[in-house]
Amino acid sequence: MKFIKTSLPLLLLFQALLSPPQTFSRPVVSSNSFSQFGKPSKETMLKARAAAEAEFRSELHMWLKENMRIDVDTASSIKAFAFGKLAERCLESAEETGVGKGRVWTLTLTVSEEAARSAFSAHNEYFDALASARFQDARGSDLNTALPGAIGALCAAMAKIEPPGGGAGVNVDDIRANVQILFDKIEVKSATTVVDGRPGSLPQRSPDAVFTIDGAPLTGFHLTATVQGGRVLARFETDDRGAVPLRDYKVPFVHNGSMLNVTPDAGRYIKADNFIKYKDLGIRLTKGQDLSYIYKVPALTYALEYKASSLSKSIVVPPDFLADAHVRKYLKEYCGLVPAPRGASPDLNVKIVVEFSQNVHNDTEEDGYAMRAVAEFRGAGVDRTGRTQFEKRLNFGISLQPGEYFWEASGALRKLIGDALSRDK
Repeated sequence: MKFIKTSLPLLLLFQALLSPPQTFSRPVVSSNSFSQFGKPSKETMLKARAAAEAEFRSELHMWLKENMRIDVDTASSIKAFAFGKLAERCLESAEETGVGKGRVWTLTLTVSEEAARSAFSAHNEYFDALASARFQDARGSDLNTALPGAIGALCAAMAKIEPPGGGAGVNVDDIRANVQILFDKIEVKSATTVVDGRPGSLPQRSPDAVFTIDGAPLTGFHLTATVQGGRVLARFETDDRGAVPLRDYKVPFVHNGSMLNVTPDAGRYIKADNFIKYKDLGIRLTKGQDLSYIYKVPALTYALEYKASSLSKSIVVPPDFLADAHVRKYLKEYCGLVPAPRGASPDLNVKIVVEFSQNVHNDTEEDGYAMRAVAEFRGAGVDRTGRTQFEKRLNFGISLQPGEYFWEASGALRKLIGDALSRDK
């Protein structure tokens, strides 16, 4: 018999290739560093904590891939919800430390390997038990009770975070099949496809859409209404008649012909703040349960009083920001408003005042370049005021880059206007 002589390093390489993947024990760690002289204030530490928690989610996502061989698809609304809940559970046991070195403070959050695995197990056990409990509600003959139970069970079952191939517990496919059977019994009737009215006011005419399940009114069915750009107009549920209460929501400031989409939302059945798509649950909406409407609105006219100024010599407001063209462009493109003809009374009087100032932060050795803005809208049944403050900080001795700063400031101003006009209820 002839033996092949093999070096030890090569033998170890063969063993590594033939062995199952190994995981390495390590904690999940995130941190946030900031400049500060002296002991940071409670407000500063809370901001640092929020930033460290945001980084923690990224670190947890990587930890799951490396240590658990699980890649959570956070593009899926249900998986994004599940991952957020796991992160919250992990952070409950996080050890927080704050260390100052010179003028730099660092807040660190550490979750041990053992604590992370314990949170992972507790997360799956909780949602497995919830799925089983909710699925029991789906077994009754009352479809208005069975549907929420089945949807809640499916959301809970899919909120588990498992490796490829799944794990023990409830059968997701069985629950999904049950939900699909119930959804195929849902029908929607709508008298019109138009929402008619003035922006900022309740609609003069709205779709009287009614949901039924197996011929009976579908009550308490959760829906989310969105307008242009995906902005959420409202989250509501059908009433005792199975009707959609669109008449209770003011017409948003949109262009004539803009779309209103009313979509079934599974999130509320699992007490989720975020919108959970039935598509991500694997449910097909085959009988028109996803509704679309068109806004028929007049173009409201406005008169604008706009003023931008600087209280500090170090901030020179550029001419294009001093002029009101950038505001008028936004009012037209986003809000559907048009300037009132000369000599005519406007529907809306718009007043926007912007002031820039420089603040000195000696505790952090930073200059703060701040914009304070107030936007007022009066007329046509509208009485709204919005305020905002946008500040950018730079270390002493670093020059402000005007182009970048005013670009960000204009974005903050547009958001102020949009938020003020988005109070649609």
